[in-house]
Amino acid sequence: MAKVFNRPVSFRDIDVNLLDNPIYSQVNTRTASVVTKTADYTLTNSDLNKVFNNAGDDGTLVLTLPSVKGNAGKALKVHLLAAQIVRLLPVAGQAVNLNGSAVVTKYLNIAAVIGNYVDVYCDGYQWIVTGYAGVVTKEA
Repeated sequence: MAKVFNRPVSFRDIDVNLLDNPIYSQVNTRTASVVTKTADYTLTNSDLNKVFNNAGDDGTLVLTLPSVKGNAGKALKVHLLAAQIVRLLPVAGQAVNLNGSAVVTKYLNIAAVIGNYVDVYCDGYQWIVTGYAGVVTKEA
């Protein structure tokens, strides 16, 4: 069968698996559970592969990440729905890597702008920021 090159592309032509990050797995936002937090919270292993938000929050929200041990391949998404800072805090002696900055025990801040988000992935040694929108900073 000859290939037709001059035709519109339809969604049937797109392999949706190619839309995901090809290196690091991400939370599937179409099927993941969505959890709202308005008070500081320590995430557990069962909280991974979910989407967290801060809807209704009225101050900085600190989410303490679980240990990287035993969580290789797991991901997490945090999406701001309230104009308040969300801080991801690693376990003491572990790191959140943002653009190559992987100083241990330093937190990650997502700026207080509705719509900002961050995707993090655990490689078994550290949490790696694999995607974000808006301003995301690492503690100096």
